[in-house]
Amino acid sequence: MSRKKAKKYQATRLNDGIQSLALNLGAKQQGLQYGSSQPISQTELEALWSENWIAKKICIKRAEDMTRRWREVYANELDAEQLDQFTRLERRLKLRETLCEALQWASLYGSVGVLIITDKPSLNTPLMATERIQKLVILPKEKINPQGEKERDVLSDNYGKYNVYTIANEVNVVEVHHSRLMILNAHNAPLSSQEIWGVSDLSPVIETLKRFDGASKNIGDLIFESKVDVFRIAGLSEKIASGMENDVARVIQAVQLIKSSTNSLVLDTENEYEQKELAFGGLKDLLTEFRNAVAGAADIPVTILFGQSVSGLASGDEDIQNYHESIHRLQEARLRPVFERLDPLLCNQLFGGLPEDWWFEFTPLKELTQEQQVNMLNTFSQAVNGLIQHGIVTEIQAANELKESGLFANISAEDLALLEQQYDPTAVDESARDFEKQPENQGAEI
Repeated sequence: MSRKKAKKYQATRLNDGIQSLALNLGAKQQGLQYGSSQPISQTELEALWSENWIAKKICIKRAEDMTRRWREVYANELDAEQLDQFTRLERRLKLRETLCEALQWASLYGSVGVLIITDKPSLNTPLMATERIQKLVILPKEKINPQGEKERDVLSDNYGKYNVYTIANEVNVVEVHHSRLMILNAHNAPLSSQEIWGVSDLSPVIETLKRFDGASKNIGDLIFESKVDVFRIAGLSEKIASGMENDVARVIQAVQLIKSSTNSLVLDTENEYEQKELAFGGLKDLLTEFRNAVAGAADIPVTILFGQSVSGLASGDEDIQNYHESIHRLQEARLRPVFERLDPLLCNQLFGGLPEDWWFEFTPLKELTQEQQVNMLNTFSQAVNGLIQHGIVTEIQAANELKESGLFANISAEDLALLEQQYDPTAVDESARDFEKQPENQGAEI
């Protein structure tokens, strides 16, 4: 007799998880993963700008708020009149309007170029501090082409970017040195991509915005289907089969006309009429959640993005404060590098160089009410009066601080100079003569 060989069984490890093989529960959740998606095309971005008011407002509102209150410049070695000269030069160059427009297009497309045009016609040489700015020109990124290789020197200010660009215009192609071209990015591309162009502000909003638009359109379509008239006609199937569907349609149309004109309904005894209405309970809450998701993705409060008043017990002040802080972060990230490029040129044009203690701060967006201004003025006057009495500060320093605080915005440079002359008649005259003796300020254009 042959002996049967015993079968060998191999042990198998079973991993128990929250998943049902029979019902396939948990499989969809397990299959969720993030993958790289295609960037939004320029055609879709332009369609959003022209057709979707929410997307357009996201781009415009941020740019306007970033430049609405502008900034305050300071330098201890410059007097109030010289700082006013700097402000007038900014207005002459239309710096605020140009940067506001550039920020809008950068927010939409992801990147935009700003070309610095000076009194020197050549654009392929490095920008010198002695050149005088004539204007700023906004360029779309599709007209800007990098040339050569990126800067590999980590100590260079242009590290990771290209040294030379070409700009295609209607006439020819112009070579531009990187110091004459500022690239404004909305969101920077991932570091691993080594991409110099930014990502549109609409990229993190687009999917949420599509859901909101889809829900809004579906609810709008449901309104037209909110009331349905149901006619039960005897022998309807036979009449349609025999080719009498037009006659049936005319009968139904005649019945609806009679109902509309007399508010009554007359039917045969074999026929029945029923009216069904759809319930819209819960749709408002659903649409509100989609709306809140869009506002969260855009980082703009619902009260600002949709113009909705605050509901419930919340006052909305915290949301507005958070929005102001986000605008300040954008100013520091997108505007400050631009000013750090332009301020040395503007100061050299007016004062012969950038002051050593030159700095600026963005003006807060929050505007005080009249009552708040009165309270702050009372607090300010009491505190400053004590400092003056103890000899810590002078009346001139207090007047300057009062002007800079914005509580007395109508205090002019002439008022401060007159006050200073009252306490020290020689101080203003000598400082004015010293400033006029400087050769770079004798022919300064204001």
